[in-house]
Amino acid sequence: MKLVEFQTTKQGNSKDQVKVQLILGFDYKTMLANDIQKLKSISFEDCKNLCLSKGLTFTDQDLQDAMYGQVYGRKGLVVGMEQSLNGSNPDSTDSQYDKHQDLPFIKVSKKTSEFYITGIIVSEEILVKDTNPTPYKPTNSGIIVQLKNVIKKAMQLETDKLKTYKVDDLNQFKGV
Repeated sequence: MKLVEFQTTKQGNSKDQVKVQLILGFDYKTMLANDIQKLKSISFEDCKNLCLSKGLTFTDQDLQDAMYGQVYGRKGLVVGMEQSLNGSNPDSTDSQYDKHQDLPFIKVSKKTSEFYITGIIVSEEILVKDTNPTPYKPTNSGIIVQLKNVIKKAMQLETDKLKTYKVDDLNQFKGV
């Protein structure tokens, strides 16, 4: 594993300039396998009680779908991870990027040709705060997404530590 530090401008509502430390060279498939085992280890009742404790109103079928659903829009956490593990996930981000010819940890967007890097987040320090951020718009996530978020947070999944950043300056990575 390799630790890299770089500066970039965050994407999204706030365009803060940040200094980021990421670990590269992680084994994504092992992380997925560990997360799948973690998710399969929680009983339905424990999972249900966890979600009820967060004030969510849902049916048993909603919870079943959040974990093991196979239908578009209701794909479960376990199903999505298993598909990613065996390379059959149609929602995978791999199809959106090419590898950089010289820097193996840099991805190139097929749509925009912009550069991105993915790693395990170690730290993110704001260097320059965006003085005019886009106002936050609350979203009304469906119950399946809400259930998945509660479960993922409670289970502290390894893959949730992975973050992707846009790379403003490739020269920061020369010699890495």
